[in-house]
Amino acid sequence: MQHPTDKTSKMLLTTEAELFDKLIDKNDPFRKLEKIIDFDELSEPLRECYSDIGSDGIDVAKGFKALLVQFWEDYSDREMEKALRYNIAIRWFAGFSLTEDTPDHSYFGKLRRRIGPSKLADIFNRVNAILKQYGLFGID
Repeated sequence: MQHPTDKTSKMLLTTEAELFDKLIDKNDPFRKLEKIIDFDELSEPLRECYSDIGSDGIDVAKGFKALLVQFWEDYSDREMEKALRYNIAIRWFAGFSLTEDTPDHSYFGKLRRRIGPSKLADIFNRVNAILKQYGLFGID
């Protein structure tokens, strides 16, 4: 006779990094992007858009990576909110932990306004240039 199985399994001494490693395919495109692009360096100029006063909020590097995914996948702000919440690979790529709250849809419009279209375009173009160097973007 069959018995129902537990919906969860006990995991001892498993780190979040190990969980992400098991859950995200080794050939996932986001893994490749993480290896070839230094997102911390790219997003560093965006930090000047924030004040040192007040709460820290969401790290701008996380927001920037989410905006990249949103652009690449052609997600609306609400779709991006759901993708960050439910897609493990996107959550990992953007830098959110498994238990960390992800931003709601209103965050993305605010972030785009804060960064400004010119600065955002410059950084997106830098990402595209890096991808082009690796043969991952555009046609000559």
